[in-house]
Formats: sequence, C-alpha cells, structure tokens
Amino acid sequence: MGLLRLNGKREFVAAAFLMAMTACHCFLIVSLMPSLRRGYQDFTIFYSAGCLLRKGQAANLYSLSEQYRIQREFAPDVPIRQAALPYNHPPFEALLFVPFTFVQYRSAYVLWTALNLIVLALSLVLLRKEFAELRTFPLAFLGLAATGFFPVALGVLQGQDDIVLLLIITIALILLHREEEVSAGGALALGLFKPHLVIPLVLLLAIRHRRVLVGFVPIGMVLALISVAMVGLGGAINYVKFVFYLEKTGAGGAVGSDFMPNLRGLIAWLPGVGRARVFATVLTLTCSVALIVAAWWKIKNGPDSICYAFGLATVAAILVSYHALTYDLSLLLPAIFFFFCGTAPKNRNKAGAGTMLLLVLLFLTPLYALLLFRLNRMCWFSTILLWFFVKLAGGQDVAVRWLPERSRTISNMGK
Repeated sequence: MGLLRLNGKREFVAAAFLMAMTACHCFLIVSLMPSLRRGYQDFTIFYSAGCLLRKGQAANLYSLSEQYRIQREFAPDVPIRQAALPYNHPPFEALLFVPFTFVQYRSAYVLWTALNLIVLALSLVLLRKEFAELRTFPLAFLGLAATGFFPVALGVLQGQDDIVLLLIITIALILLHREEEVSAGGALALGLFKPHLVIPLVLLLAIRHRRVLVGFVPIGMVLALISVAMVGLGGAINYVKFVFYLEKTGAGGAVGSDFMPNLRGLIAWLPGVGRARVFATVLTLTCSVALIVAAWWKIKNGPDSICYAFGLATVAAILVSYHALTYDLSLLLPAIFFFFCGTAPKNRNKAGAGTMLLLVLLFLTPLYALLLFRLNRMCWFSTILLWFFVKLAGGQDVAVRWLPERSRTISNMGK
C-alpha cells in the first residue's frame, strides 16, 4: 500500500476497498477458469465471425445456423449452448478478429485478453497524462480503480470489445479537451461497432461541440460502406432485421430486458409493465426523451467543462440505450474518475455521505454478483445510474470542481 503514496485517509480507505474488489475479481476468474477453457465466454461470437470472414463466408455472417456450426467446431463442450451465441455487431468489426483466427480458440482468447489489458492500461495512462486532476493520484491507484470495477473485469473476462471502446472514448475526450472537435468526432465514429451507445453520446456532445459531427458523419459513412462491401446491400438490410429479431426474442432467451442496467430494463422489470409490451415501449421512450432533454439542458447551460459534459453524456447514453449489458458500464470509468477527484479532501466542498455511498455502490462487486449471477438480472443497477445522473446534473459543487483551473478561478472571483 505504501507504494501508492496516497495523500490522505480517504484515498487510503478507497485503495483498500479497491484492492478487496480486485481480489474478488481474481477469485472469480480462477473459479471460472474451467468454463473459460471450454469456450463459455462471449469471445466466441467474435472468433466465429472472424472464422466466417477468413473462410470467405461473409454472406453467412448473420446466419444463426452457420454461426452455431462454426462455434461447435472450436467450442463443442458447452452443454448450455444449444444454439449459436449470436454475433450481432456491424460487419466491419469482424475484420478486427480475422487475424486471431489463425491460432486456436484458446490461444486467440489469451491474445485478445492480453490486448484488452494493454488497451486498458493505455487508457489510464492517457487520461492521467492529459488531466491534471488525475495526476494527483498514483497510476497504481487508477489501475486498482479499473481492476476493482466489476464491468471492466467482466468485459475482460468475457473477451468483450468494451475495453477497446473505452480507449476510443478516452481518445475522443482528450481531443475535445484540446479543442480538436473534428478529430474527436472521427475517433468516436470508430466506436460505431456499438452504435446504440456511441450515437446518443455523440448527439449529446454535439450540443456544445457541433464540429464533432463534421468528423463523425464521414467516418461513419465510410464504415457503413465497408460493411455493405463485405456483405452486400441485402446483407446489410438483413443485419438490421437480424438485430431487431434478436432484441425481440431476447437472443433465444439468453438476454432479456432484466439483464440490462438501463431505462428499458428498469421499466420492463416494474410489476405489470413487462408483459404489456406496447405500454412498456411507450413508457421507455417517454422516460428516455425526458432524460435526454434534461441532459441537453444541463450540458448546454452548465459549466464549460468537457469533463463535466462528457461524464453527463456518457451516463445518459447508457441509460437511454435500447441495449446495454453489464460490461458496457466500463465506459463510465472516466466519469467516475473525475467524480472521485471532486470528493478529494483538498477540495473546499467536502463530499457528503450520499456521494461516498454512491461511489461504493458503483464499485461494490458483491452487489453486482448478487444481481447478475444469483438473480439473473441487472436492471436494478439502473437506479444507481439514475442517482449518478442526478448527482452530476444537479450537483453544482461537483460541476465547479470539474471546471478547468483557470475557469474555476474566474468562477470563484465572480462570487
């Protein structure tokens, strides 16, 4: 612990807590190792998509029967998998995984996991280098915060692509901080392999940074053309139909709304609402619009701080996304870092018990494990996200602490 060189009691307690959460994740990984060797992890979908492309079967990229056939070849010993674990991402992303198919599945998973860890470390280094607020904490402390955050650990464990998306939004955040809006938009377009998360984020950021769209739209169009070139126009249309089919059926019951820590999941879980699909859809849409309007108002009229706007937009994007799973919450990491910076004792505005409780709940791995693994649902976590959103949107003290040093001085002089 001494290697962390922490500046205060609060940081010391936080580091101890994060170490405990990291230990929980290490225990989880060890306990799941036999299942990982057999191919239970989500990396299956990316590897099978890469295999289809390498074999010249791009036309079958969204064929459940072909996906299942390929998955049975490299992961035959998964009893619970009676159908394909579907690849439901845009065609262009599958190109990233073609090189991994030149080695066996287990080796490919190890390589992808190593790459994810490198990407995660790079994201932390870039954030700390760019923002003075984060340089007040040792890099090891930020590393513990990342490894102690369950969505990050789960994303790495499952072999998901959210860690790559985390690096993309980190680069975009840094570019916006340097007022390079067009480049930031181009960077965000590279994250369109998860359009349901990236598009709301971009639209909210464009409220005060309109030139983001100048970089985002052309790169997005290029990626769309690449996808059409890969699977044909008919294949692109089938991809859209495929995604809606999976959403309607819950991927064969494997992914229901109860798994989603967003407004859709929370509303579907409400007693009597989940079965009334039309009413649930209308209510979800209404609540999403209300939350977007609230985020729009706060970003437009709030402090001129990209950290504040980015954090608020990220939380809002996850809440209003139609599809979100636990590992998608990895994208909250930059916002949580800045939020924690605002609670440091050196600030004149001391954090209240409610703020500290919110931070604990965001990181409390046993709570995640209970909701996800024991009760087969994560929709309840959306209430914590809503609390986080309200705290960011309504906490003027937090907003001031997120201002750049020069702007904060001007703000204080005006009081």
